[in-house]
Amino acid sequence: MTESLSLKEISDHLEGKILRGNPDSVVRGVCAIQNAGPSDICYYGSAKYSVYLGTTQAMAVIVEKPVETSARCVLLVDNAYDGFRKVLYLFKPDISSGFDSVHPSAVIHPSSRTGEDVHIGPAVVIDRDCVVGNGCRIGSGSVLGPGVIIGDSSVIHPGVTLLAGTVVGSNVIIHSGTVTGSDGFGFVPDPGGKHRKIPQNGNVVIGNHVEIGANCTIDRAVTGSTSIGDYTKLDNLIQVAHNVRIGRGCFIAAQTGIAGSTVVGNGVVFGGQVGVGGHIVINDGAVIAAKSGVTKDVAPGVTVSGNPARPHMETLRLAAAVSRLPKVIELVKKLSAGRKAETGD
Repeated sequence: MTESLSLKEISDHLEGKILRGNPDSVVRGVCAIQNAGPSDICYYGSAKYSVYLGTTQAMAVIVEKPVETSARCVLLVDNAYDGFRKVLYLFKPDISSGFDSVHPSAVIHPSSRTGEDVHIGPAVVIDRDCVVGNGCRIGSGSVLGPGVIIGDSSVIHPGVTLLAGTVVGSNVIIHSGTVTGSDGFGFVPDPGGKHRKIPQNGNVVIGNHVEIGANCTIDRAVTGSTSIGDYTKLDNLIQVAHNVRIGRGCFIAAQTGIAGSTVVGNGVVFGGQVGVGGHIVINDGAVIAAKSGVTKDVAPGVTVSGNPARPHMETLRLAAAVSRLPKVIELVKKLSAGRKAETGD
């Protein structure tokens, strides 16, 4: 972990410009603008935090355009949020495992192969015919089932289960508690209740530069593969059912569930707690608002919301109309009462 850097060193790393302040000022930490102390650097990127510009105690603030602020130093960059991200990396604490190389308690089948500079933690189980690429980190208690393949420089955090046949690309991060390759929810219904299991003979394929949050479940396909495209990011507690195909560069927020055989295009964004029915196509660039229930295909680039999900403006109009219903009902009652009075009915 970096303990301190000068403002100039940070500016050079961010390819920024110091608008105000001493380039030799020493920065010792990173913090949010409202909580920053006199040796911290923060960033300002959203107008809803403008109230803190005049009260922050920060040593320096990263901005995209000149601002008036109580911070002693101002650092101008092209993208303040990305600048904040880079500074966080500079001050990132060391959270690496204290166990180097291959821990003696790890169990590795003799038919499996591991690359160079691999760290395998305590109580890891690597079953037959697995391949672990160069520079991988396998956290304690993780399990790799038969035939699992992991590309170079991927990080498998403690307590992850990659079941038989799972293929993981390079530079992938999978957080604790996640299970890939569990059986999909496939049964032939029986009127007598003796439902018959459908074998799940496929696998899961995860692309490169994917990040999967904690306690996600990604089911193996019936045949073929359940797949997640390069650079896609999954939050915690997400269910991806069998034969789902998710494209490149998607964002999927927590507690989203995607039912079987649904196809998600590239660059799709899901809010939290979205439910998606089976055999649906969500096309490139679509945005699914939080808590939406998707019951039919979504066109490219469209934002949908509500349950069932509709184009967002239509959902807003319906909500506005529903909010006026009590007044409409009251008016109808008054008009009806007046008519009864006139007719004597």
